[in-house]
Amino acid sequence: MSLHLSPGAMDVAFLAVFASFFSLALVTYAVRVRLGLSTLPPLRPRGAGRRLLPALLVGYFYWLTKPICRLAIRSGQSASFFTVLGLVVAFAMAIAVGAGHFALGSVLLITTGALDVMDGEVARALRSTSPRGAFFDSTIDRVADGLMFGGCVVYYAGTVVMYAALVALVMSFVISYARSRAETLGLTGAEGLMQRADRITLLSVALAFSPLVGHHVEGFVPHPTYAVTAVALFIMALLNTGTAIARIVWTMKQLGDPALLSAQARQSEAARVERLVPVETPAPTAAAAAAALRGRSHQVG
Repeated sequence: MSLHLSPGAMDVAFLAVFASFFSLALVTYAVRVRLGLSTLPPLRPRGAGRRLLPALLVGYFYWLTKPICRLAIRSGQSASFFTVLGLVVAFAMAIAVGAGHFALGSVLLITTGALDVMDGEVARALRSTSPRGAFFDSTIDRVADGLMFGGCVVYYAGTVVMYAALVALVMSFVISYARSRAETLGLTGAEGLMQRADRITLLSVALAFSPLVGHHVEGFVPHPTYAVTAVALFIMALLNTGTAIARIVWTMKQLGDPALLSAQARQSEAARVERLVPVETPAPTAAAAAAALRGRSHQVG
């Protein structure tokens, strides 16, 4: 009996495994929350608006990645190692999507998101957070964002979808820059709808569903349109633009309120002084840090 699967059967098998794994894990997490075994991440101040993903999905992804985060902490590798590894995976994802391997691109994009979580968890657990590390992580994240949409630009080159991918790419940079610039001016809360995790989630799901739907509708042609991803890119171009505008408007409004700006400046200065004061606490061992990770919750905007 031959174990060879037809291309159509492989599409079905991939999507069945993909959907089953993440759906069963989500149901498990929801039950744990219901029973009080896991807690939802607390909400951040509203600021420029809530994020696209609800607290349940944000908490679910952190819960799902906790086992590999504990392994990462025990490995003894630095947070920067996982940051660079995430960049390498992002390059591979862009190549896969640009070549039309959307299912593989979906897996690699999710892996990139998981590695982004891991580097932060490793840094916090080992108490190795620093302005230098934060700058490096944020810079690499922007490169990864460019690669995420860059692969789509390459695949859809010469079509109208390419322009949607370009708008989504540019606006993702504006979203990140508006927030970071606001924070340098002493403002916090410029969150908005489409944060990085929201973009990764939406695109990875679209990429995962594209092969089955595209091949069913168009057949196994040399260069399918993959309508699911095409539609997702148009939606992301619209939502990214809306989020960028919302962050800009919110920040300009805050900067025009002297009283609020003064209060924000005092809070920023207090936080800066706190960071400069050395804390005489020993760095935890990898085992202790991994154990502490089990009970940590995460904020959601």
